[in-house]
Amino acid sequence: MTILIADSGSTKTDWALVDDAGQILFTGKTQGINPFHLSDDDIWKILAEELTLPEVPARVFFYGSGVTESMKPRMEHLLFQQFPQAEVHAESDLLGAARALLGRRSGIACILGTGANSCLYDGEHILLNTPPLGYILGDEGSGAVLGKMFLNGIFKGALPESLKQEYLSWSGLDYPAIINKVYRQPLANRYLASIAPFISMQMKRVEEAAATDNSCQYSEVLSQHTETLRLHAEALHQMVVEAFEQFYQRNITPYLSSSDSSQDSMSLRVAFVGSIAHYFEQPLRQVFEQHHHLTVSQILKAPMKGLVSYHLH
Repeated sequence: MTILIADSGSTKTDWALVDDAGQILFTGKTQGINPFHLSDDDIWKILAEELTLPEVPARVFFYGSGVTESMKPRMEHLLFQQFPQAEVHAESDLLGAARALLGRRSGIACILGTGANSCLYDGEHILLNTPPLGYILGDEGSGAVLGKMFLNGIFKGALPESLKQEYLSWSGLDYPAIINKVYRQPLANRYLASIAPFISMQMKRVEEAAATDNSCQYSEVLSQHTETLRLHAEALHQMVVEAFEQFYQRNITPYLSSSDSSQDSMSLRVAFVGSIAHYFEQPLRQVFEQHHHLTVSQILKAPMKGLVSYHLH
């Protein structure tokens, strides 16, 4: 028996076809499939034209953004049209994250990528979901919000002037171009999240520069450069910690006091999936380890490996 698993966002969908022995028969990508934004014809065309499988699956599990309870029947109908011989299931990306991260154990599952989301999970169902509210009203800890905090910091003087010049040079943008991207161009959240790799790079460069200092005789000039990088890294680390602390306070604390929690909050585990959680693992763990009632059990860059494991066991 073969199982087809999909992990879909608005921009791309990752697919994996596996057999019941655990052998991966196919992996691939298609456009993102979000039933909230795409018509039936658009979705059917993606499934029919972009997805070529080596064999017909017996079961299909689709996890995607936009797959709300009201959208599930529609998405399952579209999948059944493409795979009429298969047992099909469509679920939210949040349930996919919980299954990938926690399997059949209870805990708190979190997504930290371009956006942010979280839930209290009992090992089978989502019990509670703090509304993420999107990057304008919420999404604390997300890539988009880190980008917002960074731009606010460099233009209002909370971050070093040298860091501002470094970013403007790296991005090839000036102030008017940035304002245009945020307020006049579509998909401002994606632009804001695209700043996160620069933040991560700056936080890591100080370690590389320090190693160079120690191995070079021209240490005075290099040490000045390293000191600048250190100031950048410290300021950015503080900013990222603040963002993750906001994520904890606004999104996680409601689960700890909820009567729906199936176990003592002192033993709850929390796990993360997404590029922001992956690349900023150290400050993320720092924030959550301060709150000793939580154990960070796992951080994944992407959920597919965990989803394959979940559906095979």
